[in-house]
Amino acid sequence: MNRANRIAIAESYGDEAVAIRRALHRIPETGFEERETQAWIMDYLGALGYAPEPIVDTGVALLIPSADGKDSGCIVFRADMDALPVTEPAATPFHSDHPGMMHACGHDGHMTMLLLLAKCLHDHPGLRAQSVLLIFQPAEEGPGGADPVCRSGIFERTGARAIVGYHLFPDVPEGTITIAPGPVIAMNSEIYLDVHGTASHAAHPDRGQDALVAAAQLVLAVQTIASRSLDPEDAAVVHLGTINGGTRMNIVADHVALTGTMRSFSEGVHQTIRRRIREIAAGIGTANSVTIDVKFIDMYPPVVNDTALYRAVRPLIGGNVAPFEKRMIAEDFAYYGKHLPALFMGIGARSEAKGFTAELHTPGFGFDEKVLLRGLETDLAIVAGVPRSFDGTAED
Repeated sequence: MNRANRIAIAESYGDEAVAIRRALHRIPETGFEERETQAWIMDYLGALGYAPEPIVDTGVALLIPSADGKDSGCIVFRADMDALPVTEPAATPFHSDHPGMMHACGHDGHMTMLLLLAKCLHDHPGLRAQSVLLIFQPAEEGPGGADPVCRSGIFERTGARAIVGYHLFPDVPEGTITIAPGPVIAMNSEIYLDVHGTASHAAHPDRGQDALVAAAQLVLAVQTIASRSLDPEDAAVVHLGTINGGTRMNIVADHVALTGTMRSFSEGVHQTIRRRIREIAAGIGTANSVTIDVKFIDMYPPVVNDTALYRAVRPLIGGNVAPFEKRMIAEDFAYYGKHLPALFMGIGARSEAKGFTAELHTPGFGFDEKVLLRGLETDLAIVAGVPRSFDGTAED
């Protein structure tokens, strides 16, 4: 099938895209609480004659067999399901029915693309060039649903050979697909610094050890790590975002707590940042006669696109395509790449003419559902064009 035919088929689902997206938009739920969303998805798929199954409590999985019934493996498409504690403007025509919750990161759109693919493959069974596994994954925003999906055994059970995911981006022109090999989304870790000093009256600071002064030095010193301890070509963020301490204006603070985040695209850079924070904390602690406890909590690893899968998919995508520019956000799609060849792409949602310019995770975020048809068209190209023999081996 040529691209013109794929576009025609995808565009025939325009009304369906609007209906699905707006229904899902009304029922936003937090991670591992997506029970209403799960039920809606299973009802929709069941009405098409499919037999979806729950996965990792509130998720949904569906295996759609190939047209010839001979595909012993499958290609996987993933959509995240959860929403955010954001209050949506009341003027939105399809306003959230759950107060204080909103699909402000496009997950309603991501789910819609997978449901459109399921309906399209139902309506056009001849397009099933290979078996397709759809994963509706809970808890991307936290605490993370991708790792439990990977550990569920579903990929081994279905012979999964590769996985594809998308994200809508409001800073990319509407309808543009962004794609690149290698690292595209940063890994992230939380930073916790606790400074322990000795309190005294402010009139006699010599009788105490000031945790607040040491904390101020920490803030300044940590900001130099990215600029002075890392290779300029290694992108990284080291940020301290909160500082809390002291008990009264005339008392030398005996405790200050600082928290922050660190983000990079490789474990090596991450290790350097950790080492430098510990060294800085030890030095400032000694200089100020205070104790500084350092703790890191690793969150999601980096999203690294498989080179072989990129090479298989990139020639299949027509229309507006741009390089996926590295982003310092976090995304638990990263875990899939530890188990399967994985490819994470962007879909542009920005349209100044339509007023779709607000950032992700803000009350004003939105998009025209027609961009979801661009995703459907791309999915159809991948199902048709990535061979069943794909094994994740890159050819030079």
